[in-house]
Amino acid sequence: MIVPLLGESFEIALKQPNKGELIFPYNSRSVSAGFQRVRNELGIENLRYNDLRREGASRLFEKGYSIEEVAQVTGHRNLNILWQVYTQLYPDKLYDKAQK
Repeated sequence: MIVPLLGESFEIALKQPNKGELIFPYNSRSVSAGFQRVRNELGIENLRYNDLRREGASRLFEKGYSIEEVAQVTGHRNLNILWQVYTQLYPDKLYDKAQK
């Protein structure tokens, strides 16, 4: 899936050494294990790696991005997932629309 890079992320990607097809080669198990290790060392409970994706999506919604735009950035293929995030963030907007 191709996703747009926002802010300074494109410049960061360009600065990486060209060592193959992936800009940031990684092992998914290593990423998860590293995240859990740091989370535990910091004493943070009830935080999953995917919560970071949700947080990013929430910030884009707060900036006024549409559901379709957020899906392009986060890589969500199912808009229903994003719709659930959006409606949890802004239930008052749905109420306001119903009143008009």
